[in-house]
Amino acid sequence: MRTFRRRALTLVVLLATSCGLAVVAAPPAALAAPTLTVSATTGLTDKQQVTVNGSGFTPNLKQIAVGQCVAGFKGPTDCNLAGGAAFVNADGSGKLPTVTLRLAQRFGSFDCTKQECVVAAQILPASDNADQVQANKVSVPLTFGKAPAQPTPPPATPTTAPSPTPAATTPASTMPAGAAGTPTPSLVNANPVSAGPDRYAVAVLVGFGLLLLCIGLLVLIPYRNRRSL
Repeated sequence: MRTFRRRALTLVVLLATSCGLAVVAAPPAALAAPTLTVSATTGLTDKQQVTVNGSGFTPNLKQIAVGQCVAGFKGPTDCNLAGGAAFVNADGSGKLPTVTLRLAQRFGSFDCTKQECVVAAQILPASDNADQVQANKVSVPLTFGKAPAQPTPPPATPTTAPSPTPAATTPASTMPAGAAGTPTPSLVNANPVSAGPDRYAVAVLVGFGLLLLCIGLLVLIPYRNRRSL
């Protein structure tokens, strides 16, 4: 029983020692890359002022240079020292204080309209801090002159509703009255009395009949009177 306890205790000690060694041997977590925020970077004019803010630097790092330089600068002679370049210190969280720069379109022998210029931040290199310099080096490109115009999209073509097709209409006839195929309204009574010789024949017959009636009455009346006597 004692042997078993000794073996268990030995195993626990070995495990604890191994874990401790693993923790000690673990490499430190990599720091986030530093960043710079510049208030304006395009369409810049000569002597325009901008503000610069930085973060992600090694906490409490001292003597970080911030200023305008040409891209790929090698030293202070490649920078606009008269434009407000300054040395600042990072705080405990790796942030830099706000720096105000007055940008120059031309400085020294450099022309920022013909070669790339940047706002940069880094510590000055030394013989023993190459890794620290690289870990705390950052730059933001600048563009002087008018910003390129954004292409204007073509105006949308208005959609028009199709016009309604007019109903077919029959044009009014321009043919004169009485023309072939066009009925001419009649002004005569629907039951016209025949004109011409037939009308006179009927009148003669009617008159002759009346005459015979009158003669008959003249003959019959005296005859009836004589019989009554």
